[in-house]
Amino acid sequence: MTEPVTVFRVGERDRGKRLDRFLGERIPGLSRTRIQRAIRERVSLSWMSRAMPSAPVRPGGVVRIATVVQHETPLELVIPVLARGAGWLAVDKPPGVPVHPVNRVRENTIIRMLRRQERDDALRLVHRLDRETSGVLLVARDTETARRLSMAFARGDVGKRYMAVVSGRPEADRGTIDLPIGAAVGGRVWVRQAVGHGRPATTDWWVELRLPDRALLGVSPRTGRRHQIRVHLAAIGHPVAGDILYGRPDRDYLELVSGSGDARKRDGGPERQLLHCSRLEFPDRDGRTAVTAPLPGDFGMAQWLDPTGPAEP
Repeated sequence: MTEPVTVFRVGERDRGKRLDRFLGERIPGLSRTRIQRAIRERVSLSWMSRAMPSAPVRPGGVVRIATVVQHETPLELVIPVLARGAGWLAVDKPPGVPVHPVNRVRENTIIRMLRRQERDDALRLVHRLDRETSGVLLVARDTETARRLSMAFARGDVGKRYMAVVSGRPEADRGTIDLPIGAAVGGRVWVRQAVGHGRPATTDWWVELRLPDRALLGVSPRTGRRHQIRVHLAAIGHPVAGDILYGRPDRDYLELVSGSGDARKRDGGPERQLLHCSRLEFPDRDGRTAVTAPLPGDFGMAQWLDPTGPAEP
């Protein structure tokens, strides 16, 4: 039986990166030690006979990782379908479940569970939501629809509205964050992004509700950078409540991914980032279609707001 292999292609933007950093960016959640061990034991490169953590990657090359097969207990989870259309369906992604296979999770992912649920192996993701983020997720039923919708996301032709519970009380009622985003420099957490360099990024936000020590914000990203909403809100001093990666020390995130604990449980606060995609509006074959998802119960404030209500400013 052939051993399963994961393949990563090296792009021009990756030129000169160390192999361990390159893989760290593509396999979030693994410590540097585990990545370097995997490189020595399970990684092969198209341009050299022996992989080393310090080896610079080459654009156009291929990095192959022999996959360690894990035995998973299947989740008994029904993924709610919010809407169906010509060549697509939209689901309400629950928090805590990755959208695609990553690390030890292969079968208990949104796309694989949805393929089994819908009895349709052709289903494919059109975009991504972070593991802890909930809400509207768009899935294509065929190659042509996947291409068309993916291009709409890339062009910025998809309207996205999120709800976020944030720490602190913003003084203004609304604002726009216009700060470039790129990989964070320094520190031990490679997956973290930072403002001040990188690609342009713009996020609009407005206050839906104020509480003594937090607020419920509506958020609309105009661009689609990695972790954009989380990075931008943390940059203005209002990180998303429960976000283990932004607004907290490195050790909290490293403790979580190593499996040794979760600082959020000790804090008594939310145990996941309270970020929810409440609405997507996208081009369909007969015009534009909007799909909404209700706030999940763990926001603790579902009774305060109808996310399909007031129009985005």
